[in-house]
Amino acid sequence: MEQVTRTIYSEYAAYPETQGIIAVEKRQPRDSLTDQFDVLLLVITRDPSVEWTVKHYRLNTLRVSLHLVHEQVLSRWLILNANRRAVHWVSEGTIIFERNDYLTDLKKQLRNFPETERCLQMSLSFAKLLRRFQDGRNLFSRGNYYDAYTHVHHALHHLARLSVLEKGAHPEVVVWEQARLDDPDVYKLYEQLLLSEETLEQRIHLALIGLEHLLQSKVLSGGKYLFEVMRERDRPWTMHELMEESRLTELKVDLGSLVDFFIRKGLIRISYQRTKGLGVELVTYEPVV
Repeated sequence: MEQVTRTIYSEYAAYPETQGIIAVEKRQPRDSLTDQFDVLLLVITRDPSVEWTVKHYRLNTLRVSLHLVHEQVLSRWLILNANRRAVHWVSEGTIIFERNDYLTDLKKQLRNFPETERCLQMSLSFAKLLRRFQDGRNLFSRGNYYDAYTHVHHALHHLARLSVLEKGAHPEVVVWEQARLDDPDVYKLYEQLLLSEETLEQRIHLALIGLEHLLQSKVLSGGKYLFEVMRERDRPWTMHELMEESRLTELKVDLGSLVDFFIRKGLIRISYQRTKGLGVELVTYEPVV
C-alpha cells in the first residue's frame, strides 16, 4: 500500500514544513475512520498558510483521502478530544514519514496522556454533562419529552466520556464499548434509556434520576482542573478574571454555570469587594477544596 500511495505523499515529504505523515488503512467495507476511502493520509505541517484541508485522489482502483493539517490544529484535536478520529489516526496509523522523531514522540505522548490534558478534558465533559442535564430536566418538567430525550441522551454520552477519562484513557469513537467495561452503572443507565419497555416519559424520568446521582459522584473529577487553576493564587477571582484566564478559554461557554454549581455544592466560596459605587460590591470566588 505504501508503494502505491508514495506517489501522492512524496511531494509533501519533500516540504521542510512537513513534520510527519501517517497512513490509516480501511478496516471494513465502509469505514468512517478513513472517510470511506481505502487509505487516509494525515500530513502534519508547520506551514502557517495551512489550517486544515482535505484532498481526494484515485490511483487506479485505490481511493485516497489526504488530510493536510497544521500541527497546532492537530494538537488542539488531541488535547481537547475535539476530533476523536484524530486519536485513532495518530495512535493506530502507520508512520510513513517523520522529521526528528516528531510522530514517534507524539504517539508516546498520546499513550502517556499528560495529567493536565486529561483533567481539562474531564472538566469539558463535566461542563457539557451539567448543561445537557439541566436543559433536559427543564424541558422534561415542561412536558417537552422529545427534546428532553435528546438532551438526556447527550448528557449520558458526556457522562460516559468522563468515566473513560477517569480511568486514564482517551474516549474513542466506540465510547460506549469503553464505558461498558469502565463504568457498568453508566452503561446500564444508557441501556435503560434506549431499550426499556417503559413509556418515553418514564424512561426519561428514570434517566434523570440516575444522571443526578451519578453526576454527584463526578463532581471532584469534573472540577479538578478549574480548582487547580484557581488555587494557583492566594486571592479570590472575579468572574471577569476567570473568563480572561487563558487556561480556561475552552470552558468559557459553561464557566458561569460551572461556578454556580460548585458554589451550591460548597466547593467554591463567594466573597465581596467594595467598589467606588455606593452600596455596590464586586462578587469574587475562591475554591474551598
